[in-house]
Amino acid sequence: MANIVDYVRNCTDTFENKPLNRVDGLVFSWLANMRIPEEVPAACTDTGATIAEIGSQPNVLGLTAPVYDPLGTETLLRACAASPRFGTITACRAVDDWSAAAEKQFSATTFLLPQGAIVAFRSTDNTLVGWKENFNMTFRSAVPAQEAAQAYVERVAAALECPVWLCGHSKGGNLALYATACCDPFTRLRIERCFAYDAPGLSEQVLSTSYWNDAAPLVERIVPEESLVGLIWENRDVEPVVIRSENPGLLQHAALSWIISGDDFATLKAITYDAYRTGKRLNVWLRGLSTPERERFVELLYKVAQSSGESTSSGLIASLSNGSIDAMLHRIDMLPADDQVFFRNALEDLAATMLLGPAPSNPQTPTELAADAADKIDDFTAKFNSASAKLDKYLGL
Repeated sequence: MANIVDYVRNCTDTFENKPLNRVDGLVFSWLANMRIPEEVPAACTDTGATIAEIGSQPNVLGLTAPVYDPLGTETLLRACAASPRFGTITACRAVDDWSAAAEKQFSATTFLLPQGAIVAFRSTDNTLVGWKENFNMTFRSAVPAQEAAQAYVERVAAALECPVWLCGHSKGGNLALYATACCDPFTRLRIERCFAYDAPGLSEQVLSTSYWNDAAPLVERIVPEESLVGLIWENRDVEPVVIRSENPGLLQHAALSWIISGDDFATLKAITYDAYRTGKRLNVWLRGLSTPERERFVELLYKVAQSSGESTSSGLIASLSNGSIDAMLHRIDMLPADDQVFFRNALEDLAATMLLGPAPSNPQTPTELAADAADKIDDFTAKFNSASAKLDKYLGL
C-alpha cells in the first residue's frame, strides 16, 4: 500500500500543473520536523534553499536523526529532493526556538510555491520540555509555541503578500489551528487553508471567541481511523476527514503509515467506535478537572518524570526497564502528603474512566436530561458509523 513517500516518487506534475492538495500538506508538515534551521542555515534566510539542496547536505543524519522515524524521514527527504514536484521548492524563514525556562518548543519553515507560501509547523520534539508544553495546553489559554505560531504567520504574511496555507502534524497541526484562529483579520483573509493532521484541538477559551467562527471554514482536520491525539479537545465545528493507516491502534499517529490512493488519502466514513469511546473518555476526565487541578496534575507529573534523570521522552521510556521507575515512584513518595493524595487519586480516576467509562450520572434538570439524551444519540451514531465504515472497508469500497 502506498504512503507519502510513494506519492512523492510517483507524482511528476509540478505545482504549476497541479495545485496544492492535502497530501502535499502532509509532506511539508513532515519535512518541517527535520532540523532544517540547525543544519541548513541558508533556509533561515529570506532567500532560502531548495529542497534538492537540503537533501544533498552531507550530514543528512543530523537533519533526520532527532525525528521519531529517522529512516522513513530520510527516505522521504531524498524522494522530495529528486522529485520534479518538490525538489525545486524553496524552504526559507526557518526558525527554531527552544527554551527550558519558558517551557517552549517552537519551530516552523516556510515553503515557497508558485501560487503562494505554505507554512509548516514542527510537531513535538523528543525533549521532555516539548512534551511539558503540550500538557500545558490543558490548562493555559495559550502556550508560548502557540503565540509564536501566530506571530510567525502574521510576519510571513506581511512580508510575502501572497496567499498562505498552514499545516502541521500533531502539535504542529495544533499550532496551525491556533494561528488560523488567533491571527489578525487581515492575515486571516490571506489564509487559503489550514491542514491539521491528527492534531489536538484548541482550548475552550479559544473556541469561545468570535474569531473562531471566521477561522473554522478554513480548517481541514485529517485523522486516522483509530485516532486518539486528534480527538483531544475535539471540536465538532469541523468534521474530520477519516483516513486509513497500515498501523494498528495508537501507532496510527505515525503519518508515514497513512495510506495514499492516487493524489489523495484512502478515506473512510468514520473513526472506529473504540477510538470514539477512548477519545470521549479522555475528554470527560480532562473536563472533570478544574483548570487549577489540571495545572497541578501536569506540574506533579513533570516533577515525577524529571526524577528519572532523563531529558528526552525516548530516554525516559527506555530507562523504565533500567530502574528509573523506582526513582519516579520514590519521587511520588517524597511529595507532600496532599500532593500525593491528589496525584494518586487523579491517576486512579483516569485509569477508571479510560477502562470503565465516566461515573454514572443521574440527570435531573431539563438541561441535564437533554445533554444525556444527546450523549446517547452520539454514542449510537458513532457505533452505526463505525460499523458502516468497517463494512465498506471489508467490501473494499
